[in-house]
Amino acid sequence: MTESRNRGISPKNEVEHAYFSGMIIQRVRDFVKNDNVKELINWGYGPRSKSTLDPKTVKIRGDMGTNGIFAAFTPTNIDLYQSFLPKHLLMPEQPTVSLVTVDYNTGNSVTRYNEGMVMIKGRCPNDEETYFVLDMPVETWLMMEMEVDWGFPKRIFDIKVTREKTLAFDKGITHLALELDPNSREKDSDIIIPPGNAWGINNMAVVHPIRKDVLLIFSYGPINVQERIQGMVKVDADRKQPWAGLIPEGLRILGVFQRYVPLGDSVIKKVYLNR
Repeated sequence: MTESRNRGISPKNEVEHAYFSGMIIQRVRDFVKNDNVKELINWGYGPRSKSTLDPKTVKIRGDMGTNGIFAAFTPTNIDLYQSFLPKHLLMPEQPTVSLVTVDYNTGNSVTRYNEGMVMIKGRCPNDEETYFVLDMPVETWLMMEMEVDWGFPKRIFDIKVTREKTLAFDKGITHLALELDPNSREKDSDIIIPPGNAWGINNMAVVHPIRKDVLLIFSYGPINVQERIQGMVKVDADRKQPWAGLIPEGLRILGVFQRYVPLGDSVIKKVYLNR
C-alpha cells in the first residue's frame, strides 16, 4: 500500500505506537510554542516529498484505505451555525455541515481505529476555507489523549463502520449514525463534496486548548479514491448534543461510502486570532 507520509514510522506493536505518538505530541507542542514556524511538515519527520507519482495510478489491495460514510449538507439554522464558529474564522460563502464516520485501515492493525466527525465550514482571514471540528467520537484511548492535546473534542465511544452503516454509540445511546441506501439517490450533481474529496477530514481545524489565539489546520495533501458508492444517507444524532440543532430530525442527504488512500505530505498550519 502506498501510504501518506503523515503516518510517520509504522509501529510494530502497542509500545512502539505509544512511543512514536508521544514524539508527535511533543513536536506539535513545540510547533505551537514557536511563533517563528508557521507550518509543521510530516509531523517533523522530514521535508516535503518530491514524488512524481500520479495519484490516479495508485491501487491498493483488498479493503485497505480510509473507508466509511461521508455526507455534507447546507444547514438552515444559520444563527446556530455561526455561533459555533470560533473567532478565528469568518462565515463562509456557502455554510456546510460535514458528517463522517471512518475506519482508518492503513494495513497496520496496531494503528487501525474508527472515528467520527461533526464539522462546519469556516473561512480564514486570507479566504482559505477549512472545517472546524465540533465533535469527534473515537474508539481508542491513545488517539483520544493524543489529539485532545491539540484541541480536538474527542471522547471514547463504541464505533462500528460498514459499507451500509456507521455508528458511534455509548451505553446503548446513538451519538451519530450514518446509514447509506445506494438504491435511493437523486441527481449525483447535487451531492456536496467538500474540497479534497475527503469531506473535511483533509482540512480540519481546531482551537489549541492552551494557546487559544492559535487555530491549527490539519491536512495531508491529495488523496486517491479507490472506491465510491453514492446514495442517500439517513442521519441519526443524539438530540441532547449542542450541535444536533444543526441536523433536522429524520434528515436524509446525498452522500457516499468511500475508500481512499492519502498520498501527499501532512501539514499543520497556524491561523492566529488577530481580529
